[in-house]
Amino acid sequence: MKIRIFDTYEQMCQAAADLVAAQLLLKPDSHLGLTAGKTPVGMFAELIKLYQAGRVSFSNAWFYNLEEKMGVASQDELSCHSYLHQHLLDHVDAKPERLRLPDGLSQDVEEECVRYEALLNSLPDGRLDMQILGIGSDAHIGMNRPAQALTSACHRVERPAFTYAAMGVRSILLAKRIVLLANGEDKAQAVADMCGGTISAEVPATLLQLHPEVTILLDRGAAAKIQA
Repeated sequence: MKIRIFDTYEQMCQAAADLVAAQLLLKPDSHLGLTAGKTPVGMFAELIKLYQAGRVSFSNAWFYNLEEKMGVASQDELSCHSYLHQHLLDHVDAKPERLRLPDGLSQDVEEECVRYEALLNSLPDGRLDMQILGIGSDAHIGMNRPAQALTSACHRVERPAFTYAAMGVRSILLAKRIVLLANGEDKAQAVADMCGGTISAEVPATLLQLHPEVTILLDRGAAAKIQA
């Protein structure tokens, strides 16, 4: 793991955007795995600035997300599809048809999980070029939460508000490069466990220790418990 610590969330987001932009400069038709949530909002804003400055293009890239809410139409503001458009894709030259997500209106969640898994497996080399991750305070990555055993393939996840079709740990760990962002003191213990704890399904982020190309970007709060 490469660990980079920044004084502020804004600096962390700028660094994350630079990594994504560099990936697109090296391979314009990259297959990028994204994540929806609060943490990457600043990174998306910085990517929009880079696009507006003429420093990066998204026109040949493909986009995927870690999950989608089931029973929710793609155009609904609650969907991950809408989130990615609102925070990034509508503000750059990305092609809308190159965003690939589980179909939130599928009548069969398990069947949709199988379809999305097959799509991920059909990528060049069978894997994403880069996956962006956040981390939960319980050290979950994507919708892969602490358990005695983790599901490797795309799978159904039940949460209080929604059912999800969610990417499994296999596709995450197969990505050629992983960039994980974490900010705030509430993530500090999870970050410390991820970086130095015993690899365990009970702490899903520890699986990233097995990956050869992971960059961890932290602000001071999230790094508080790993600093010497």
